[in-house]
Amino acid sequence: MNEWTSLESLQARLKENWPAFSVCRERSASVFQSLSDALSDIDDAAASVIVTGSLGRGEVTDGSDVDWLLLVDGLSNPDHGLLLRQVSERIGSVIKKDVGRTKTFADLVVSHQLIHYIAGTRDTNENLTRRILMLSESRAITGTLVRQRVIRNILERYVIYDRSVRSKTGNRQYVPHFLLNDVVRYWRTMASDYASKMWERQGEGWGIRNVKLRFSRKLLFIWGLLASFSGELFELESLQTVENEEDFLRLLAEVIRGQTDVPPLELLARAVNQGCSDDTARGIFSSYNQFLGTLSVSERRAELESVAFEEASDNATFDELRELSGIFRQSVNKFFFDEHPRLPKLIRDYGVF
Repeated sequence: MNEWTSLESLQARLKENWPAFSVCRERSASVFQSLSDALSDIDDAAASVIVTGSLGRGEVTDGSDVDWLLLVDGLSNPDHGLLLRQVSERIGSVIKKDVGRTKTFADLVVSHQLIHYIAGTRDTNENLTRRILMLSESRAITGTLVRQRVIRNILERYVIYDRSVRSKTGNRQYVPHFLLNDVVRYWRTMASDYASKMWERQGEGWGIRNVKLRFSRKLLFIWGLLASFSGELFELESLQTVENEEDFLRLLAEVIRGQTDVPPLELLARAVNQGCSDDTARGIFSSYNQFLGTLSVSERRAELESVAFEEASDNATFDELRELSGIFRQSVNKFFFDEHPRLPKLIRDYGVF
């Protein structure tokens, strides 16, 4: 099945050529297949090897690492510690670049924390990050059913158990506030985390993180908004025909779950195809294509990874991407606030107060 139907349809409609998208998708498929081959004998009914990051989004470039987790959903036992080491060695034989130093990835994660520690004092930044990335950009190399089961249980917490006082008018709530609030919280957390790392690491590697915050991290926020609004955007008519309240909430949760199998760029293209000017659509996707194209050139990526903060204004690569990020941001704003037939009202009604 083609995961990229809406993006390809948009590209054809605009008569555009976005080569970085196709190159990154091909690289992603190749890396995913290599990891699948390396882990082909892993068989644990309670565990799943999950990838997120650029591989989960289908945006792998030459310099990409692989963010992965061993997700356990069920009875835990010492063998899972041994399995973690085995998975780490197998992935390391395919991908030589280490994951980030924060230890958010390349670790064992139990589903209990993702499902039960939502908000409150026990929901750490690490737990929030893992949960939102599980929803927005994850793929299962092994244990596909485990991933689906955990995601369904997370969304039950967000949707089915987020009960509102019944409206006097009888109007239903098609946008789950609990999920939407966590999506916004994660976006603000990413921005704050960037500032924190700037301080802790004295600016080391700030350029690549800054650029990702402007593009790929922002894309995750966009995915979260569209997924939270997906009942209104994509399945409003079918939801309106459900009479029983329990059935309605379960169907709404399943509609949102369906978006967890859609790459963020594809989900954005799907919404753009509902209503957006050609110029705005070009601004969104052409700038993102150039962002991925730049990261695909090893010398330019190395520049971003090493440029000093004080030298940024004189660095051509960073300056180019900063200008492109302005186009991306302005175009996304036009799409959300001005041009889409439903999003402006949804943002006004749910996105601020």
